[in-house]
Amino acid sequence: MELTLQSALSLGGMVGHLSYFLLFVSMVMRVMWVLRVLVILSALVGITYDIFWTKDPVGVFWETSLVVVNVVQLTNGWLQNRAEKFAAHEAAFVNMAFPGLSNALKRRILSAGDWSNVDAGTVLTTEGRPVDKLTYLGDGKADILVNGSVVGHCEGGDFVGEVTALTKGNATGSAQISEAGLIWRIDAEKLRSLVENHEEIAQAVQASFHRHMLAKLVAANAQLEQSGGIAS
Repeated sequence: MELTLQSALSLGGMVGHLSYFLLFVSMVMRVMWVLRVLVILSALVGITYDIFWTKDPVGVFWETSLVVVNVVQLTNGWLQNRAEKFAAHEAAFVNMAFPGLSNALKRRILSAGDWSNVDAGTVLTTEGRPVDKLTYLGDGKADILVNGSVVGHCEGGDFVGEVTALTKGNATGSAQISEAGLIWRIDAEKLRSLVENHEEIAQAVQASFHRHMLAKLVAANAQLEQSGGIAS
């Protein structure tokens, strides 16, 4: 194909543009499987372009290799995802908190923390002090105290410490177990490392925290409405 404006705007030229456009779009994707699918589509369009317009066997070889590598990687990811199994309490947690993540990434988050049974009276966070662990309540309940007075409650399915675990800030209130139960905890430093080093985990964690904080605000508003005020 000649290097002219007419050839660049021809049907063949448009096919070539499409191949590079798909490759460009893939580079801004944050979800790995989407990136790989777009790279495969780009390579397939490129192969078509090389065969029917440029007659370039070198391009066909390398773009075919690109398709094979990405198909293999997608297949490996799918097999790993299927192989990952969760106990009932683990599945209840990760499927609720991180529904969009692959099973492999859910397992990575789970493995970074620990499950434990806690008794009533266990302190999870202390008002005015840094939150060194993020806590998820599998079951049981916790009271939230400010200046020694109970101002709220958390129960199974809630996070404790999500507001400040990522920001290294101090707890705005104390959280204390009021009903024994099962919890999962992760060091705040480990959590920050996961978020900083894996884009998909970062998105899932931030989305989950946002949903939980919104739910807590709605619950607080409902409680204040019953007592004659409205939270903002």
